[in-house]
Amino acid sequence: MRTITLFLLGALVAAAPASAQNREHLQMAAELTILRAQNQELANTLAETIKLLNETAKALNTRIDQTNEAMRKGFADQSLTINTAAGDVRKTLAQTQDAATRLGELKEEVQALRTSIPALLSRLTPADGGIVADPGAVSAAGNAGAPPVTTTPPSTLGLSPDRMYNTAFSDYAAGNYTAAIQGFQEFLKAFPTSPRADDAQQYIGEAEFIQSRFEQAIAAFSQVIQNYPKENQAPWAYYKRGLAQSRLGQTAAARASFEAAVKLFPDTEPGVLSLSRLQGIDSAAAPPTTPRKP
Repeated sequence: MRTITLFLLGALVAAAPASAQNREHLQMAAELTILRAQNQELANTLAETIKLLNETAKALNTRIDQTNEAMRKGFADQSLTINTAAGDVRKTLAQTQDAATRLGELKEEVQALRTSIPALLSRLTPADGGIVADPGAVSAAGNAGAPPVTTTPPSTLGLSPDRMYNTAFSDYAAGNYTAAIQGFQEFLKAFPTSPRADDAQQYIGEAEFIQSRFEQAIAAFSQVIQNYPKENQAPWAYYKRGLAQSRLGQTAAARASFEAAVKLFPDTEPGVLSLSRLQGIDSAAAPPTTPRKP
């Protein structure tokens, strides 16, 4: 009996640790199951978060694209508006310049009329103060011996600046220098402030120079220099005046004209030609060198 009791006690003692180990294993298994559940829940949460972020990023990209497209369209519309406004401004400026040019021409024509009308009236009015309406009627009345009063209008009446200038230049190009000089002089009298005034005065000097009327040419070129010092004919006026002075043997005066052209207009064709003429004058004035004897 005692032996059986001891055996049972030993079995209980041996079974006690085994039962404790089983409880420990069960607890660890339960904790592992909980951890797996938590990991799965965390993975699900992370997947939902990533999905939400992707959807948010997609929506944000769509809004960014829409905003960029709207900005591009706005810039394009603004650029079109600016270009249209710039075109309108350029068109308005061109119309304004054209109107200013026409007003200037009209002003010159009015000035020409003011200049020519008194001359016309003076030609229509005889010396005794009466105005002859029909010279033929006067002759028929018994004044056959008296010459009729001429009523030829002046050449400037009714002519535009361009027409007057072109007519004079046509005479110059055709070699009708006397008519050209007269035409250019009438142009300058009628339109002294025309942009072509310096050209007309220069061509007067050129026509005089071609006819070897060098003193008259010098006077005409001097008028260009004096009246139009900043216009494009001024360099040529200095150079051609120097040539005319050289033809008359006025070496000092020619040198002064050439030097002025070189000093004032060094980078122009007349300035370069004047420098060449100065070198020729210096070479002619230099004393001849005596060759050395061998």
